[in-house]
Amino acid sequence: MSQQTLITLKDLSVSFDGAPAVKNISLTVRAGQVLALVGESGSGKSVTARSLLGLSGGQVSASELTICGRDALNLNDSAWQKIRGNTISMILQDALMALDPLRAVGREIGDGLKEHSSLSRAQRVQRVHEVLASVNMPDPELRAKQRSTELSGGMRQRALIAQALVGNPQVVIADEATTALDSQLTALVLAQLRALKDQGRGVLMISHDLAQVAHLADEIAVMRHGEIVESGPTAQVLNHPQHEYTRQLLQAVPSGVPRFAPLSITGAPRPSVPERQTPAGPLALSATNLSKSFGKHVAVAQVSFELPQGTTLGLVGESGSGKTTTARMVLGLQKPDSGTVDLLGERFAPLHEPQRSQLRERMGAIYQNPLGSFDPRYSVGQLLTDALSGGKSKRDQSYSQQVDQLLEQVQLSSKLRSRSPRELSGGQRQRLAIARALAPKPSVLVLDEPVSALDVSIQATVLDLLDQIQLETGTSYLFISHDLSVIEHMSDYVAVMHQGKIIEQGTTASIFGSPQEDYTRKLLAAMPRLR
Repeated sequence: MSQQTLITLKDLSVSFDGAPAVKNISLTVRAGQVLALVGESGSGKSVTARSLLGLSGGQVSASELTICGRDALNLNDSAWQKIRGNTISMILQDALMALDPLRAVGREIGDGLKEHSSLSRAQRVQRVHEVLASVNMPDPELRAKQRSTELSGGMRQRALIAQALVGNPQVVIADEATTALDSQLTALVLAQLRALKDQGRGVLMISHDLAQVAHLADEIAVMRHGEIVESGPTAQVLNHPQHEYTRQLLQAVPSGVPRFAPLSITGAPRPSVPERQTPAGPLALSATNLSKSFGKHVAVAQVSFELPQGTTLGLVGESGSGKTTTARMVLGLQKPDSGTVDLLGERFAPLHEPQRSQLRERMGAIYQNPLGSFDPRYSVGQLLTDALSGGKSKRDQSYSQQVDQLLEQVQLSSKLRSRSPRELSGGQRQRLAIARALAPKPSVLVLDEPVSALDVSIQATVLDLLDQIQLETGTSYLFISHDLSVIEHMSDYVAVMHQGKIIEQGTTASIFGSPQEDYTRKLLAAMPRLR
């Protein structure tokens, strides 16, 4: 296999308004190689990646940037436009924000072909269908005609992957490319990235999931505070880490550890969280025969489950299986065609909003896409003040101390309170979403992929935080995640969804230890493990 150098980067520094985000980064990406860039949220990984496409948006300096033999240090916008897509491309992290909600995804994907190929319109359409099929998009011809808002989170992510691959680039930057995908689809996407490697292309993989990195990367570079603190062959870095921060990242990986066992050491050691017996108390939440269709498509069919107070029910299944639609019906955001939801023993759905207003603050939600759930007009402090005041105020200074306490709970600095959420990193935004959900002190939280955007150290901290809050307050969680390691760690009970139905449910030990359904066994078999 050729080991031609595709990217050479030396002494890259990037700053924003004088504040350094990346400091003297050097790396090399070779043909037939996967280089993984790992580190905590805000460490500079995505800024580094975007600099390789001329999109950093900051003040950039470097002694060398060569892309496929071309000096890219002083390219103008027109020259960059010719390179992006067919020479180097990027799979972005946030599909909902990256895809135009007013255009069909097929047109979004095909735009690169109009720029970089001489294919006819019919040939471009055919190529779009082919690349969608290659990333396992169901009904690719139908999905190409749909807008991003009509697709599930996993389908949107696959559309982004197809967009990056449609021009056959020599280098692909995969920025958290599997964030919204379940274990089976994650395995397929990793297989796609591995195929690119086998074809002799170069892959720069940015990921907080060290289990995925272990299975795919040839080399790893660990970033912290804008610098590379350790790098080398994958086996060397993972098995014999030299830097304390690398060791902390490895300790933070969820790997089927017992319920309420601390996951990591991030900074000062945290006190151990005591184990406890799963209580068999009254129900916090129950759903009975929930069903929902969109036209002829049955999204959810006769779904029933119970969530005892102070416990966690993990809801798992492939993208498009009906998890999020179920969550929206539970939250009263979508009216079920049939079935009911009871909250704390009282009917919650399908009542009209005025009829359940007294119960509304007893249920909170943390969404998969935090930025899309924030009002862009408000600062961090205003968002939290709004939540603390029940929507009555955005600026009341009497809530100032509580705002700081919420930020501290989720390990965000009080200095961020004046910033817009758009100025925060993906992980910081996710922690802000958690702080906002906790503000009214709800009895039930519906968590839809609450840690999907977080690196392992921050993920572990947030999961421990949620554990501690549950132990102290008795808050119940309906926890939706594609990450089976997280579900295994967090849940007392697990319900497995497939094609709109719950096909299997029980205690976490029974589902992970003795699954009865073939689909469940396939999900578990595809679950990446670090060791």
